[in-house]
Amino acid sequence: MRFTEDKTLSDGQWTVFKEAHYVDDHGVPQVWQYVERRAGRAAVAVVPVTERTGTLILIRQFRIPFKREIVEFPAGLIDPNEQPEETAKRELLEETGFSGRIEEIGPEVCTSPGITTEIVTMVRMSVGEEPVKPQQLEGSERIKVIRVRRGEERELVSRLTSEGLVFDAKVYLYLAARAAGW
Repeated sequence: MRFTEDKTLSDGQWTVFKEAHYVDDHGVPQVWQYVERRAGRAAVAVVPVTERTGTLILIRQFRIPFKREIVEFPAGLIDPNEQPEETAKRELLEETGFSGRIEEIGPEVCTSPGITTEIVTMVRMSVGEEPVKPQQLEGSERIKVIRVRRGEERELVSRLTSEGLVFDAKVYLYLAARAAGW
């Protein structure tokens, strides 16, 4: 495969819509369209679990592209000159009011590689049983905290999907693994 050109089709406030021109392994010219975050900014997704009871803290957040709530991990963009662990602590506190310590910083993972170059670092944190302060939501954020005790994973998925919510793939896989005892 040989790439011949990258074209910007649209340049938005937060994302750039691009088109990659390339020649495939059979010598046939091809075009692929995709989305990049402006300036290639990466993100973190926080997997917060309470220390004493093992309760998973998730959020349900209204997302404009879906025009409904999505069940997600607390997450956010890494600011310039910020490390993933700093972003994880900041976003967790802002979106949920919970605070805690970093247990593990995972590798960078891609979220939907066929359509976006988005990179996310998964950060696992231990948190207290209760928030330490109120949520500090930005402008248009509409976020509600969800607590998931061990053994409640399947019921949560069933209940929230019946309410019309969509699960982020990372969250669904985590809940399925946790329900299976992993």
